[in-house]
Amino acid sequence: MKIDRNIYNELKYISKLESCQQRLQDYLKELKPQSYRTPKQNSSLHLAFTLLANDLNDAGLEMNKVLIIDIPWSPDTVKKHLFKPVMKAKTLKESTTELDKTNGEIDEIWDIIMKRLGEKWGVEYIPFPSEEHANYRK
Repeated sequence: MKIDRNIYNELKYISKLESCQQRLQDYLKELKPQSYRTPKQNSSLHLAFTLLANDLNDAGLEMNKVLIIDIPWSPDTVKKHLFKPVMKAKTLKESTTELDKTNGEIDEIWDIIMKRLGEKWGVEYIPFPSEEHANYRK
C-alpha cells in the first residue's frame, strides 16, 4: 500500500514515541512512501513544456487551432476544462474541495457554465443535482 511521503514520515515519527502502540509500528512496516518526480525530472518536464509552447507559437499554432479535435467528454474533462477554469476565475480557489457549500459558490459556477454552453452551443440547461434531483440518472 502506498501513501503520501509526508504522511508516511509523520507516522514514522509518531511510531517512535514511547506512548505509541505496537500496532502502529507493525502497520508502518507494511507501508511504502509514494514516489514523486525528482527536482531534476520536474525541471525537465517544465523545460519540455516551454520548448513545445515556443515551437507551437513560432509555428502560429494557437491553442484554439491545436485543440480542435474530436475527443468525447468525460466527467474528468468537464471538471478540468470547464468547471475548474470558471471556478478559478470566479473564486480564485485552486481545488473544488475549497468551495464553500453554504454560500452557493458551486451553483454560481454551474450557472455560468450552463449559460455559456446554452448561448454558444445551444446546450439545454441541466440543473445542478440536489436532493430534489436525486433520482436523475443518465
